[in-house]
Amino acid sequence: MTLIRRIHKLTSQPAFRAEPIQVLYRAAHLAAASAVRRNPTFHLTRDGRERMRAPADLRYTTVTAFLLRDWVEPELRRLQRLLSPGDVFIDVGANVGLYALKAARLVGPTGRVLALEPGAEAYGHLTSNLALNAFDWAEAMKVAGSDRAGEAVLHHVPLGNDPQAFSLIANARADEGETVETVTLDSLVERCGLTRVDLIKIDVEGAEPLVIAGAKRMLATLRPSVIFECNAHINAGGETDAAAGQTWAMLAEAGYRFHRLMGDSFVAITRPPTEFCNIVAVHSERAAPFT
Repeated sequence: MTLIRRIHKLTSQPAFRAEPIQVLYRAAHLAAASAVRRNPTFHLTRDGRERMRAPADLRYTTVTAFLLRDWVEPELRRLQRLLSPGDVFIDVGANVGLYALKAARLVGPTGRVLALEPGAEAYGHLTSNLALNAFDWAEAMKVAGSDRAGEAVLHHVPLGNDPQAFSLIANARADEGETVETVTLDSLVERCGLTRVDLIKIDVEGAEPLVIAGAKRMLATLRPSVIFECNAHINAGGETDAAAGQTWAMLAEAGYRFHRLMGDSFVAITRPPTEFCNIVAVHSERAAPFT
């Protein structure tokens, strides 16, 4: 990506439009920290207690987290509309902990957060960030959510050499990756003795249908809301695999309805969007948490 394209992308972000001076200051701070290889520590939200430490690099996860904070995704920015004190949140594909940290503050010590991250590098940053905040009710687990328990290869997709692009689904650009433990959310709920799950966030780069397949019992009984990514995945043959469409169909069969955050409002939708975004699925027998 050229410098001009990078600048255009940055200036088009809601965070930049809302806080241009702060974002530019952060960019200078990050450049200086990276130059001396010092991991910058920062607050994820303006009014929250969450603290994060980012790797001293200029890769996608570090740049977006440090510059944009919880503006990095609109659903993260408005997570307080989906979680309340005492809630239980499961973060599947937690990466370095953006959602897990904010969720831990929102649910508080009467709630619980399970953050699943199988990648060795991202898991190291995740555990460090949770420890930095002393959120004792948030637990990092070095496992991948899937449709069966066992082992699988977590493929490293070299998009900016960044752990945010890792997936259980191979594609033409993936290398051999690392072998990781897999679990089903159904077995995890049973093992942890959970009698409620209020919200699940799934961001696993095309493996979302595997996660849903391993959570059928929980979806039918506990009926948590689900945030999942709408992002077409390119498989090993170079063909588009509509993981979002599969996930949508599986959740619809389980009795879910779908919403998309547009501006400050969650709007009901009846078909998967054609562009990149997150979708919030709510069971038809539960009131939407944001209404």
